[in-house]
Amino acid sequence: MPVWRRYLVKESTGRLVELPSRQYDRADDGTAPIPDYAGRCVELVSAVLVGKQGATPTVTEVAFTKLYFDQSGFVDAAKRERMIRLMLESCADRRCRRPARRTGGTDCDALEERADAARSELMRDFEWAPAPAEVTAALFVLGPPGSAAPLH
Repeated sequence: MPVWRRYLVKESTGRLVELPSRQYDRADDGTAPIPDYAGRCVELVSAVLVGKQGATPTVTEVAFTKLYFDQSGFVDAAKRERMIRLMLESCADRRCRRPARRTGGTDCDALEERADAARSELMRDFEWAPAPAEVTAALFVLGPPGSAAPLH
């Protein structure tokens, strides 16, 4: 069963416009910039769709994030690396949540503090918390009414 991605970018007017996945991929892998986004942070809707050929696809996952572009219009690699590092750090306290590991000598207070700080930075710099109307608009653009779409 085919699986593919779709991207929508929120314009300054609030309108959601399609960002072709091939164009996004080329800006992400450094082969072709997107000049319109050079030096900008954009609010991005990314979706995973699943469907059989000839059938209406189902939206299976939707995420709302901020995406940074460098001055040339490529996806900003340093910002992406920072986001990944923060995502990993935000999980640092998980090993303290298991009762069997709690007594393993790990400084859980320090890990929890580090993880909380990382989660705060992630939310501040990379999370887009859309209004309910924006979520509805994104789902409308992405697929037919009634598509199942867990929000992340």
